[in-house]
Amino acid sequence: MSPKDRSKQPPHASEPLPDATKPADSDIEWPRQLAHLVEAVVSAELHEFEDNVLAFFDSAVEDAYSTFIWMCARAVGAAFLLTGLMLFLGVFLQWWAAFALVGVVIIALGALVSRRRRPRRRRSRR
Repeated sequence: MSPKDRSKQPPHASEPLPDATKPADSDIEWPRQLAHLVEAVVSAELHEFEDNVLAFFDSAVEDAYSTFIWMCARAVGAAFLLTGLMLFLGVFLQWWAAFALVGVVIIALGALVSRRRRPRRRRSRR
């Protein structure tokens, strides 16, 4: 062969010989790509779970805060009503009688409300 013909042929030394112990490049990439895919899915699910939990905690805190405000408003309102009732009864009665009367009424109302709120449940015997 002439030197011109040899230049058209690819050199044999530049191409590595296949090795039976070394896996092909496509075999190496599949587990890595699969691991990246699983990692991305798990990461996305964890972020979504975190967002849901944070939203739940925010709503729970808002509910607790509004309940606390409502209870405080009721307590302050009840205190003002009791003060007005005491001042009104103090005009007609002696102070000790007015305090005793209001105390008895509050205890009686508390007993009625507590009895009404907790009905006794029958336990089923299964």
